[in-house]
Amino acid sequence: MYDPIIKELFPNRKSLYMEQLLSAPTHDSFELPESYERNDALWKRHNLDYLNGDYNLSHTCSHYGQNFFPSTFARKALLYLQLLCSVTFSEKHYTIRKDLPSYLIAQTFYGKGLLRYDGKEYTLVPGDLFFIDCRQKHEYFAVSKKGWGYRFIHFDGYSMSEYYKKILESGNVRFTFSDTSHFQELFKELILINYGTDSNKEVITNRILTDMITEIFCQLPQYQDSGSPEFIAELCDYLQNSFTQKLTLDKIAAECNLSKFYVSREFKKYTGKTIFNYITDLRIALAQRLLRYSNLSINEIADQIGFDDHNGFYRAFTQREEMSPSAYRKYWKTF
Repeated sequence: MYDPIIKELFPNRKSLYMEQLLSAPTHDSFELPESYERNDALWKRHNLDYLNGDYNLSHTCSHYGQNFFPSTFARKALLYLQLLCSVTFSEKHYTIRKDLPSYLIAQTFYGKGLLRYDGKEYTLVPGDLFFIDCRQKHEYFAVSKKGWGYRFIHFDGYSMSEYYKKILESGNVRFTFSDTSHFQELFKELILINYGTDSNKEVITNRILTDMITEIFCQLPQYQDSGSPEFIAELCDYLQNSFTQKLTLDKIAAECNLSKFYVSREFKKYTGKTIFNYITDLRIALAQRLLRYSNLSINEIADQIGFDDHNGFYRAFTQREEMSPSAYRKYWKTF
């Protein structure tokens, strides 16, 4: 599967499998600046060991790749790129790593992935990105039989530690941007400016990276004024603590002391989901953990997470995960 952004920017560019890339005598995207060719110490100092960890890169198809060697000025004063790539991985792909002095933004354009970071798990579908500090342990996997395609940037900068504190305060590292979002346009601009030979591209890259982080910040709760009624947050808390129980719309509305029609309409308006879709998402998330980390039977899991109808659980799980509960459990036993 091609990256639509790379296809748009470079319609004649051919993707290469990793085996072809490594066997090629030269590759324009990874040529060293002359100063680095003359000074091995600079190379060792600024070329990060991205593969220092556990990973599976078999059947990897590279759509775009560019390595960077920032100037002294950029390292001291700017946000600067270290690596910019677009890749489609096989269903066996995974990376487990830590202690890499870099920040990583990776946006899915194909298939599905899963990130484990800071004690949480995040499912990633097209449009979703994760933003992590690679100094901390991180694990991500393809979780689709189709494989997983994502474009990503490794970068760093003098101000990044302060920026990232705000991400950590939010308790979330997954964000979503549509194909028509300003974030996508910034990603295209970042690729194009660094594909060219502009003498000021480090300064422009600093501006683009700052704008991309700003777009992410605009999705953080502390920078949003949703205007949602207080009962919406209270209702979400209630559902998160009671979703395994037998819930009816009448019972839920009674908790809010409001009519069920008003509660239903306002919940969908401010969360983008119906109440029962929200409950089902909570139940499926718990089912995923129990399938992977417990020995409970599938019917026992269905009972424990609040499904009276075992067939209903099977249908809901399969619809969301593109595989049956038993296939999901079998798949995760391979890791």
